Amino acid sequence: MPTILLGADTYRLTLLTSEGYEVRVETDASIQAPGGDLVPFDPESPGATTVRLVSLVRDAVTSAEVGCAGDLLISFESGTELTVAPNSDYEAWGLVGPNGSRVACMPGGEIARWSGQ
Repeated sequence: MPTILLGADTYRLTLLTSEGYEVRVETDASIQAPGGDLVPFDPESPGATTVRLVSLVRDAVTSAEVGCAGDLLISFESGTELTVAPNSDYEAWGLVGPNGSRVACMPGGEIARWSGQ
C-alpha cells in the first residue's frame, strides 16, 4: 500500500505517496482520527492540525474516493480520514498520477480529468 510523505507551502498541503501519486489540498479540509474529533484544516494556517498531519507521515493509504459532489475522501491504514469538500471559488484538490494523468476538483465541484503521457 502506498505510504505518505507530507509537504506544505503557504497555500496547500501536498501528499506524496510511495507509489508516485501526488495529492494537493488547496482549500479547507477536515481530518478525523479513529475515535477522535473531526478537526478542520486550513492549508493557509495549519496551526494545531499540524500534529494530526505529521501522524500521517509513513501511514498507508487504503482508499481514495471522489463523491458525486466533488468531495475527496482519503482513508489511511491507521483509520484516519482526510476529507476535502469542493469550493465554490477555487480548485479544492488535485491528484497527479505517476504517468502524468491528472484529476482535479474545479470550482463548484466539477471534476476535470487529463490523460497522461
